[in-house]
Amino acid sequence: MRCNAGASAVEFALVSPILIVMLFGIIAYGLYFAAAHSLQQIAAEAARASVAGLSDAERRELARRSVSLALAPPSLLRAEHVTLQFGTDAADPYVYIVSLSFDARVLGIAPLAEIIPVPNLVLTKSARVRRGGL
Repeated sequence: MRCNAGASAVEFALVSPILIVMLFGIIAYGLYFAAAHSLQQIAAEAARASVAGLSDAERRELARRSVSLALAPPSLLRAEHVTLQFGTDAADPYVYIVSLSFDARVLGIAPLAEIIPVPNLVLTKSARVRRGGL
């Protein structure tokens, strides 16, 4: 007869590192996707808010105000790590584009890049909207 007293401990020692890496991967990708979706939603809200502006300066201010309201605490994204760009489309001057960039390294997932494959850590999302007005 063989003794199986330590078999569970050995199996746990073999399987637990894989499970822990998978758990950290789930958490890292969850944070990454949450930031990506939040950034896209904020860009879309800013683009929709800019429709009410009559001039480029007013559209810019409305978009900037919408972004600052969306990034107020308790937001996952911090305002100091988000850059805002806006302007008209070169091909169609009636289309207004709002682009946001976010450095995802501040989420704390960059150190996991040595263990798991991490996508591009600088997220860039944009939204386009046709201008309203006269």
